[in-house]
Amino acid sequence: MFPSHPARALMVACVLLPGCGGTAFELPPVTDTEAVRAAQEIPTTPLPRYMRDNGFYRGAIRRIAADLERDVGPVCARAKTSLCEFHFHFVADDEANAFADEGGHIYLHRGILEYLETETQIAAVMAHEMGHQIAGHYDESKASVILGALIGGLIMGGAAVAGGTTQAQANEQAAQGMGLGGQIGRLSYSKEQEREADLLAAYLLGRSGYDMRAASKTFEVLARLDEYATSSWKDTHPAGAERMVAWRKAIAEVEASSDMLPRMVAN
Repeated sequence: MFPSHPARALMVACVLLPGCGGTAFELPPVTDTEAVRAAQEIPTTPLPRYMRDNGFYRGAIRRIAADLERDVGPVCARAKTSLCEFHFHFVADDEANAFADEGGHIYLHRGILEYLETETQIAAVMAHEMGHQIAGHYDESKASVILGALIGGLIMGGAAVAGGTTQAQANEQAAQGMGLGGQIGRLSYSKEQEREADLLAAYLLGRSGYDMRAASKTFEVLARLDEYATSSWKDTHPAGAERMVAWRKAIAEVEASSDMLPRMVAN
């Protein structure tokens, strides 16, 4: 089903959001054909879980954090970010989630760590969240949500007034537009942000001496957790298959790099 005319206008208005302008770093290109082929590689069998006590995860996170933080400075300098410190927190619940928050705080839930077989795979998730912070995605997302809500309220409320509705109906439409606009604001950069964080994770792992090919299994696991293999504008992440292809290309890029630093997008 296609969205209504005001909703289509709101999606087009995404070009006004900060998140629609691109990334700071050059991302490896991924074609639809490559993504489809990678999707066919994703197993459909149930994912195994590795049940370990909380002490194991806390110790692994401390060890990996020390490795990743040892040589992160040059990557932060390349990104021109002044915030280059990280605070990792283990969350002992079953939610399959990991996220970066304000001030360099990164939260890793047991629910996702239980699907990762090795410390290298855990390191890939941690490096990915570090990549979000280094690239400034938290602040970008906040700005996109606010602006998206404002644009949504104006478009949907204005369309209601133009259609001859009552003021109460116009207010209701404006409120709905703010909600939809905020949602689109959250999504407007999310796929590129995830790809950019993946790219930075590859450089962080490479600089820290981790086996990037062994870390590739992480993206297969995430793809199987996603329960989808193709992208749409509603998704908050790139399709798992797309990330698998991009990760393989990121490995080749890191290995070919003379300084092991990501390339900035030319102005």
